[in-house]
Amino acid sequence: MYNEAENIRQVISTAVAVLSKRFAEFEVIIVNDGSGDKTGAIAAELASQDSRVRVVNHEVNQGYGAALRSGFAACRYDLVFQCDGDDQYDLAEIDKLLPFIGEYDFVIGYRLKRRDPFYRVLEALWYRFLLWLLFGLKLRDANCAFKLFKKKIIDQLEVGAKGAIINGEIFVKAGKLRYKKIKEVGVNHYARLKGKQTGAKLTVLWEAWVAIIDLWLKTRK
Repeated sequence: MYNEAENIRQVISTAVAVLSKRFAEFEVIIVNDGSGDKTGAIAAELASQDSRVRVVNHEVNQGYGAALRSGFAACRYDLVFQCDGDDQYDLAEIDKLLPFIGEYDFVIGYRLKRRDPFYRVLEALWYRFLLWLLFGLKLRDANCAFKLFKKKIIDQLEVGAKGAIINGEIFVKAGKLRYKKIKEVGVNHYARLKGKQTGAKLTVLWEAWVAIIDLWLKTRK
């Protein structure tokens, strides 16, 4: 989460409610990526009220990929479910993913109808094309923030991306270790009602472009 003070209570309460109906043991990890609003304070409050909620804080904003890496490192259970904190997904749709995790290495959502500005959709199409062109990855929506996978796999990967390219990096490097079984499942996506998107800034897009080329050069070696 980055500056999600308006969404954090709703997202975390929903996550706890959904998971408590499906698992005897679970944890909800909030990664506060150097937010400048009250996200950190609210996260601390929620964690103090429920021991199943934990917080990982970045003192300064480090980027999407860095936030995911910190979250993955903090996970203590065999399955990891990844989702953004912007309240644009129905967390109960984890039920669509769970039946496949025994057979597949990754079960990942793809947005049936993306409820984002048109330029974000174009950005995603361009990213999808690059993953296919440079790495042969044929995924409908690699950056969809609704994924389920096994902790033992992510622990073996040396991922270092700070931005959204981390999603592609995970699949590329997992494939190198022969973890190639990926199940794609359609999930609903909803318009952001509160807070602001930050992923489409020119600096973020430029960094993503540099990162994907760097990843390609490294994997060629």
